[in-house]
Amino acid sequence: MSQEIRIGIIGTGLISHRHMKVWTHVPQVRIVAAAEIDEDSLRAFGGRYHLEEKDLYRDFREMLKRDDIDAIDVCVHNNLHAPISIAVMKAGFDCYCEKPMSASYFDSRLIYDCAKATGRKLAIQISSMFSAQTLIAKKLIDAGKLGEVYHARVSEALWRRRPHVDRWAASCSAAFQDPEMAGHGALIDTGVYHIGQMLYLLGLPELDTVLGQIYQRLPVGGPSWADSGHYALTHPMGVDEMGVGFAKFENGLTLEICEANGSNIENIGHSYIAGTQGGLQYSMSDAFGGDWSMGIPPFGLLPPEMQPTLTFTGFDEFGFAVTTDYRPYENQQDLKHYDPEMAQWFDNQLHWYNYLVGKLTDETRYDTPLIALKTSLLAEGIIISSERGSAVTAEEIRQTSKSNAMWHQETPWGVFDYDDSF
Repeated sequence: MSQEIRIGIIGTGLISHRHMKVWTHVPQVRIVAAAEIDEDSLRAFGGRYHLEEKDLYRDFREMLKRDDIDAIDVCVHNNLHAPISIAVMKAGFDCYCEKPMSASYFDSRLIYDCAKATGRKLAIQISSMFSAQTLIAKKLIDAGKLGEVYHARVSEALWRRRPHVDRWAASCSAAFQDPEMAGHGALIDTGVYHIGQMLYLLGLPELDTVLGQIYQRLPVGGPSWADSGHYALTHPMGVDEMGVGFAKFENGLTLEICEANGSNIENIGHSYIAGTQGGLQYSMSDAFGGDWSMGIPPFGLLPPEMQPTLTFTGFDEFGFAVTTDYRPYENQQDLKHYDPEMAQWFDNQLHWYNYLVGKLTDETRYDTPLIALKTSLLAEGIIISSERGSAVTAEEIRQTSKSNAMWHQETPWGVFDYDDSF
């Protein structure tokens, strides 16, 4: 019999409902409590998921006093990830934290070190890791199919999908545009999906130097709205919408980065990995959380335009030049159908559940905290380089990075003063 895990959720906003979609597919998991500073949101969550009044908390610290909860799912905004995740682990709970790990390398390092110091099981939501696109690409690289890998490019530029501002992402909270709460924009928010996946595929190389630039240049709305200023006043842009960079690693690898949730480019091209014997190209990395979070029923499929892609160009075993389509999404569906155990490699939360109950270990799981930490180092390198107007070394990033987190938070009914010691 599978082990039951009792989970409490902190944060009942938009992303918590996506998490709940997934938890309903894991019958061994019970959501037994929720905490949220917005009382209306908290009560709506409790009603929707049948939680009793006694299991709803405005102060998450009261929830952490319970002895009948096994783990905590943290669904708050970026600059609360470090304060709350650290409080969770210090209280003796394993922790699953939304992406990004945090808005600065300093805070990401605090979370990572706290997990090590407390011995708690930590995971960061990086949905791009959990697809056959990642699984197949890693197998090809590790098997030497590409030869020596020497250069790569990771790219994702969306046309006007800035959270809260543009039509495609208008349902997102205004907190996404608040520097105090969000920290930064696309580079850290969706960048963890694309940069994190790429760093994993490249073997998590050690960063040497990075040169980069961040941008907040696009007007809000169309030209007439931008001229009048009316739309900009009601929908302010507070964080950057694009980050670009060029990184060099200690092993000689180089990497181009472009991450944008607002641009005037409709198709920026594929991400790719170049090797001496072959290359991989891919697009549509999973940034939505898999089939369960999308509500796709059994045997249903994502529409073709949303399905992850992966092609190999190089030479086959006979020496002939080939281009091979690995059809990752179709393979993923088949793998799950013929071997249900494979599902743990295609869903964040199921992966974490299996890690909690010991089916996956520190050696066999995807080490999302380490992937997220290295992503945070590179992303902040781009930000610091942009501020300085020059390239920066990994050591300079470590020395320069400082906390962005909200260690003091005022709410309508009280104040949180968080503690970063552990």
